Amino acid sequence: MRVPLLITLGAAVEAAPLVAALVVRRPQHGARFWILAWTGVMVGCDILSYWTAFHGMHNAWISYAATAAGALVLWGLSYWQAGVTERLTLRVAAFLFLAVWVVLTVAFDDLSLPSRASAPMGNTVCLLAAAYTLLARSIRSREDLLRQDWFWVSAGLAFYFGLWSAMDLMRGLLFNRNFALWPSLDAVGYAANILPWLAIARGVTCRTET
Repeated sequence: MRVPLLITLGAAVEAAPLVAALVVRRPQHGARFWILAWTGVMVGCDILSYWTAFHGMHNAWISYAATAAGALVLWGLSYWQAGVTERLTLRVAAFLFLAVWVVLTVAFDDLSLPSRASAPMGNTVCLLAAAYTLLARSIRSREDLLRQDWFWVSAGLAFYFGLWSAMDLMRGLLFNRNFALWPSLDAVGYAANILPWLAIARGVTCRTET
């Protein structure tokens, strides 16, 4: 099975934060550790998707695992919250996220098809968490934002989950109507997917975790 170049590039760039972490050779603690763990899951899902596609195997179920990994994002972002209440809220939300994911997957989704319930939920929740972190920290910060790891990573995450939330909406509108447009839609999505991962990689290279 031949994969379009834009989709290949858009998927390959997801390894950028891991490569950046190896290059700078700095300890990655707290939020960075969990975001990098999520990145590793996403890269693993991509590799598994390519391998199964190459062997002509059914692989729609892999995207469900990628959605569940959103709990790692919520847990990671909790380290960047200014208050105890916000931090605890996101950590509780990480567990609730997994519970709701299971319910939606079992009740509304079909593992042989792209998700119509659990994936949109996951993208929306992570988008809100990333956007809140970016806004709340930016308002309180008195330092150069472009030097802050939380700025680049939360901005990249907000971009990423906002992009795929929009993709979920467009896929929903096309579902059972015009599957011929899906490859083109995916190509556009993966082309735009390059930017958020580069932003996350930039955050990983920041000197200090503030």
